[in-house]
Amino acid sequence: MITVGSLRVEYVAGLATVQDLGRDGYRALGVPVSGALDRLSAVYANALVGNKPRSAVIEVFGAISLKLLSNAVVAVTGGHPRVFVDNVEVKSWMPILCSRSSVLKVAPSGVGRIHYIAVSGGIVCEEVLGSKSTYVRGGMGCLGRPLKVGDVFEVSPIDVGYVWSRVADLRPPSNLVEKHVKLESSTLLRATEGVHSYLLEDLNTLLRNEYIVAVESDRMGYRLEGTPLSSAGRLGRLPSIPTDRGYVQVPPDGRPIVLMSDAQTTGGYAVALHVLPRDTDSLAQLNPGQRVRFKLVDISEADSEVSNYLKELEEPILQREELEYWV
Repeated sequence: MITVGSLRVEYVAGLATVQDLGRDGYRALGVPVSGALDRLSAVYANALVGNKPRSAVIEVFGAISLKLLSNAVVAVTGGHPRVFVDNVEVKSWMPILCSRSSVLKVAPSGVGRIHYIAVSGGIVCEEVLGSKSTYVRGGMGCLGRPLKVGDVFEVSPIDVGYVWSRVADLRPPSNLVEKHVKLESSTLLRATEGVHSYLLEDLNTLLRNEYIVAVESDRMGYRLEGTPLSSAGRLGRLPSIPTDRGYVQVPPDGRPIVLMSDAQTTGGYAVALHVLPRDTDSLAQLNPGQRVRFKLVDISEADSEVSNYLKELEEPILQREELEYWV
């Protein structure tokens, strides 16, 4: 039976916005791409409820409660959040069948910084320049602002029973989930040389040392604390060039910044490295205080990895798990 669903925001602590994979093709006009910070987590949330990979999801820094005003299949990914349906804890990274009037609660567990909530059918809201992604600084996309208590979203018409019959036993690869939920002493960020690497005499400082994710990190960029690059101070500001997600900028204070989804479209800071997109997803999940280290890879390895990543964004890898039933 086809139903038109909806959901209502009951509680928000932190930052929650609607995101998809962003608005491409407008950077020349000064419009950031925006979209999910952890793209893989977002597309897997969609895949687990039968949505297209680019459907809109709710991205949450913190905790949120949603009341489902109709039957729905939902999935929560990103890090290892704690998920509750009507105060009963359930698993993340798998489809969850919810009945009308159920309350879905998602809260951080300390492992992973960002959570993604997908609802079967996909969230209906305003598109701006071909995307529902919220860019808060520009007030565009969906509501053009963070979610607040009382917001109600429609969900595209869907046959929930049919969707559940297709997705109930779907699971992502275990190694993908383990990568997101595993606490490591230091996260490896693979990168290629940046456009200004030849100007930074002490580039090896970035490659030899560990850095710590700073509290000031946000959707625009993740600041890193650690040994500064002294050569950046001598360079100062450079002529502006196009920038993008994953670029490692080094301002005159020598503290690196990894640009994220809401990054500016041009910049005059030296670009030391370009972090691979899969590892930029991993960086997005790190909390302030967690450590990273950079590893330089050659172009052929980077090309192969990026190709595989882009294919996985369009065709997430899912496997079927034998379900157990108890009477």
